[in-house]
Amino acid sequence: MNRFTIALAALLASAVVAVPANAQSSVSVVQFATSNPVPDANMQNEPSLGASVPSSVSLTQVDGAPNFGYFYYRGMPVIVDLRTRAIVKIGN
Repeated sequence: MNRFTIALAALLASAVVAVPANAQSSVSVVQFATSNPVPDANMQNEPSLGASVPSSVSLTQVDGAPNFGYFYYRGMPVIVDLRTRAIVKIGN
């Protein structure tokens, strides 16, 4: 192998290691919410990514992920950043 190929392989290997850590925590939060459904929340407006969740909506904390909570809307989990109450994911 030439130096360029070795350097490229090392760069790609380091990039691949960083991605699964973030993807894994995202998957476990969604899996937790999917495995632990709660009654649908009543909201005037349909939830959208980045929108702030009103304080009238009760959020369920995700075990092992203290910065995330969720609620259900029309049978779908809605993942929320508890620090900002911003919606970060809708659905599975």
